Amino acid sequence: MPVEPEFEVDFTVQAVENLVTQFSSALDFYRELVQNSIDAGSAAIEVWLEFLATDQGGDAGGDGAGDEGTIAIHVDDAGEGMNEAIIDDQLTRLFSSSKDGDLTKIGKFGIGFVSIFAPDPRAVLLHTGRGGEAWEVLFHPDRSFTKTRLETPVEGTQITLYIAGDRARYRELVQGSRDTLRRWCVHSEAEISFEDRSFGAGPEPVNQPFEVVGECLTRSAAEGTEVVLAFHRQPEYGFYNKGLALSVSSDGPALLGEHASRLAHVAFKVKSRYLEHTLSRDTVVREGNFFKAIELVLAAADGPLQAALVAELEALGARPAWTIADLRRYAELLGYLASEPEAALARHDDRPLLRTVDGRAISLARLWDAASEDRRVFCSDAAGPLEDQLLAAGTPVLLRAGLGGESDALSSHGAPARLAARYASHRHRRSLRGRLAALGLPLAEPELHVTAPEAVFLRVVAVTPSPEEQRLVTAASELLAAIDAGYRRLVLCALDDGGPLFVLGRAIAPMMQRPPDGRLFLARRPRRPEAAVHRAHPLFQRWLALQRRAPELAAYCLAKDLLLVEDRLLGRDMALMAAARPSEAAASVRGGRSGGRR
Repeated sequence: MPVEPEFEVDFTVQAVENLVTQFSSALDFYRELVQNSIDAGSAAIEVWLEFLATDQGGDAGGDGAGDEGTIAIHVDDAGEGMNEAIIDDQLTRLFSSSKDGDLTKIGKFGIGFVSIFAPDPRAVLLHTGRGGEAWEVLFHPDRSFTKTRLETPVEGTQITLYIAGDRARYRELVQGSRDTLRRWCVHSEAEISFEDRSFGAGPEPVNQPFEVVGECLTRSAAEGTEVVLAFHRQPEYGFYNKGLALSVSSDGPALLGEHASRLAHVAFKVKSRYLEHTLSRDTVVREGNFFKAIELVLAAADGPLQAALVAELEALGARPAWTIADLRRYAELLGYLASEPEAALARHDDRPLLRTVDGRAISLARLWDAASEDRRVFCSDAAGPLEDQLLAAGTPVLLRAGLGGESDALSSHGAPARLAARYASHRHRRSLRGRLAALGLPLAEPELHVTAPEAVFLRVVAVTPSPEEQRLVTAASELLAAIDAGYRRLVLCALDDGGPLFVLGRAIAPMMQRPPDGRLFLARRPRRPEAAVHRAHPLFQRWLALQRRAPELAAYCLAKDLLLVEDRLLGRDMALMAAARPSEAAASVRGGRSGGRR
């Protein structure tokens, strides 16, 4: 059954309305017009706005926000232009285009021109010329048009939108136009200029180099396709044809699908003549050529971009002295490496990328060799006595480097800790234990402990005691010997602030490992350990003050504290007290005997 004519008209009107409202912003028509100009072969495009005041005698540069007038938006190019046949068969007919199947053209569907109606103009005036013809087409508010042949030649195509508005609306459109051009057309292959001819300071270039913001900017190319990419903590992804944006998004999962996690820290732009936009103009077509472009991005990320990152880290590590800016950049670059696939860590594990607190650079493999026995990695903000002793013993201490905001214990040590933990996981999976676990055996991956040296070791400094201190330590030592407590010696030392009252070990050394909570020794207690008392500890200071009034009681308290700390020989308390105050103990014994004779 044939369709009635009135229904055909209604369908056409509705189709136009749908096309006009399909764009996310009313100003997206700029992208469509620039696209048409590029397809027409124009090397330059001029976009300019002017405010036409209703009162022509008024001051055009006035600030009155309520001054009514007309806003004129001009888009002029020097392309091939149009003759009458093109106007009738393509420009004013929906879905008609000579570009279909031509990969050198962007606007495949021939419907982009309809976007000029999105800002609701009072009129749209088009001047164009081609092959000796020159035409004027005036589009009315109802989207009907009149076509007039011009006697004066026209080069290219000039389009003017007339929009009702005051000066405030004009300023909004100026800024919105500038932003829209910079979003969609900043990498256009045609030179684009933008100008506010009523209140502006002259033409502004829209074009910018085809680059992305980030670290280790890298380029890669294939036939008809160019890729730029860099590391970035909040990446944005762009797809372009002829330099015009088809899709620009930071929503990785929605745009990249299964590849989103791999590229979560890599910003990129792809410019390719093989990419197309959807019919609705809202994004790039995700079909064969799109996925080929993604493969190029992944290859560049795994290849030259990763190589650039490693080279930057290696060069940074070779610098003898760092500024604060160097430290922050090191943290950022190392964070990107820690986010790379595990294969990258294995591929570069022999490169000296990690900075130690003494300014040297070591590799992941060297760090693993030092930490593989007890799975402990040390991080510190700077070199100190503990760090120096560890380094002298051949134990690396990494320079802590973070960007702030770290929430968990591992991340609090910064990017070096996260990188070390990922590499440890890789080494575990390569080990026999890891391979057996992969087969289903219940073999958990041992945890890598990243910690500060002071959390594991105590710096024990031998001190020369004052006469008063020496009397107290000697007296307590003699009491312990009197009850055969089993200590080789008791000495005075200085520990870092917050240190315990006593440290014990097979031998007192300048650096001693802290035992686990609730214990005094890492392993089995030595038969005759050495003990050192912390000079600045509040309890020692209390017994030192007590010694001036009651020296025997002070020595007893210090000796008893050591037994309490170890929780041993508490049953010998009477013997300890008797050794501390022998005269009172003897009198007590004599009194007991006398009482027995009575």
